[in-house]
Amino acid sequence: MPPIHLEGTTLEGGGQLLRIALGLSSLTKIPIQITNIRGKRSGGGGLKAQHLTSVQWLGKASNARVSGVGLKSKEITFTPDPYCLTIERRKLEVSASTAHILINQNTPGSISLVFQAILPYLIFSGSNSPIQVRISGGTNVSNSPSYDYVQQVLLPMLSCIGIPPITSELHSRGWSTGSTRLGTTSYTITPLPSGSSLPAFQLAQRGEIRHVKATILAPKACESHFRDELEVMFNKRRTAIFGDQGNENETEFDVSFEPSGHDKRFYLLLVATTSTGYKLARDWLYDHGIRTGKIDTVISKMAKKVFADLIAEIEHGGCVDEYLRDQLVVFQALAKGRSRVSGGKLAPSLHAETAHWVVNMLLGVELDDDGGCEGVGFVAGQGVGKDGIEKTEADMVKALDHLEV
Repeated sequence: MPPIHLEGTTLEGGGQLLRIALGLSSLTKIPIQITNIRGKRSGGGGLKAQHLTSVQWLGKASNARVSGVGLKSKEITFTPDPYCLTIERRKLEVSASTAHILINQNTPGSISLVFQAILPYLIFSGSNSPIQVRISGGTNVSNSPSYDYVQQVLLPMLSCIGIPPITSELHSRGWSTGSTRLGTTSYTITPLPSGSSLPAFQLAQRGEIRHVKATILAPKACESHFRDELEVMFNKRRTAIFGDQGNENETEFDVSFEPSGHDKRFYLLLVATTSTGYKLARDWLYDHGIRTGKIDTVISKMAKKVFADLIAEIEHGGCVDEYLRDQLVVFQALAKGRSRVSGGKLAPSLHAETAHWVVNMLLGVELDDDGGCEGVGFVAGQGVGKDGIEKTEADMVKALDHLEV
């Protein structure tokens, strides 16, 4: 099959197009060619560290022929091997209980974006054993989902759509702000059983907002002021969050604080939980300059903005926030049957539209205006390509255990 050409400047024109395309190509064995990678990004675009890591790992996992790969590369061709489905692992022994994957980055490239790129491949690997992935890089990186967002929002919502539970562990934080620092996280994934498909899912009835949790990462000296500022904002915006029927239970708003270890590292995450267990969130990793004596202003600005953003998410009436919506598209496309993710009154973001475009190009899946689509019914451990031909991958787990980048 000749590679499917994907123009990297399409719609959002960033790294998401690359990540989704690579994940689907690795699973379906459909070869792809991506040109003008991240063509709408400043600095010339091309592959950054976390994109390069994703290409390399998925290339090894799917035994793909990959050309054009390198930092700042703007064009790659990715051709998974449709016949030879195992990888020469240099005689490494397969674990009988848990497959272990180690992915190291020597810069604070986003751990969450690497995880996002490889997750569909792991979930549909057909492994009968759990898979533990340990990734080093950045846990709190500008323009990327934080570890905290993944742990508190993405993983619980994946469970809501039928993905087997995924657990996470934070070993150390990695930052792109303040002085750069590498961190490490681990995720333990239980893949879908071999021969099964992800059933269609419906995220259509959100329910009422029942609880809000704030996570603060900031210098220790700022803890008291940050907590006070959030309490004031919460009391001001209580009705906007819970509506007129909001109760006065003292536990409806919780705040956790963790020292960031640097006087220029500030991060705030607000997560609203609904009566149906759904999560809506907004956050801000503060990446502007901080003048001496202006820290109080920074804290006030962060509290006001993130609360305003969260309330905007609540008011649109959808079951997911703007940043989760596009991350679920690939699972809608792979599920068996018609899945729907309600975005409420909020129009799909450019990221979501880009995700729609990629799954249509590779799988022929179309999303409607109601947030629904008919998935291809991808079979874990076997797979269904665009032509509907099943390809056995019973040995895929052998390619995962101890696979390192």
